[in-house]
Amino acid sequence: MAGDNPPVEPNSNLGKAMAYFINHYEGLTQFCQTPGAPIDNNEIERLLKIIVRDRKNASFHQTAAGAAIANVLTSVLVTCQENGVNAFDYLNAIQQNRSAVKANPVLWMPWNYKANHISEKATCTEQTPCHA
Repeated sequence: MAGDNPPVEPNSNLGKAMAYFINHYEGLTQFCQTPGAPIDNNEIERLLKIIVRDRKNASFHQTAAGAAIANVLTSVLVTCQENGVNAFDYLNAIQQNRSAVKANPVLWMPWNYKANHISEKATCTEQTPCHA
């Protein structure tokens, strides 16, 4: 009789996948409870690839300090990219405005930089440069 045998062998790949789904149902379906939650994590995986690539490249740095600096720069570049900020312009701006960055670093974080930099450009002139 068909009712005596389970429809899927529990030790098969399909059986293991079904058991995993049943055991983790609440967590796997949580995104359905949150309006606007993304169905995939492609964006995060794309960002993690940059970090993994940097980790692989770190073995070619000549010193630990050089690897640490590269890690910080990679982090800044990825953060700029995620916030729609031109990283080259951002790095130049924080170098040219060192005093302002030291005085209020929160305003110079990449996620705050866009709004502050636009308003700053409006107040900068040749007679009163913004550079520190």
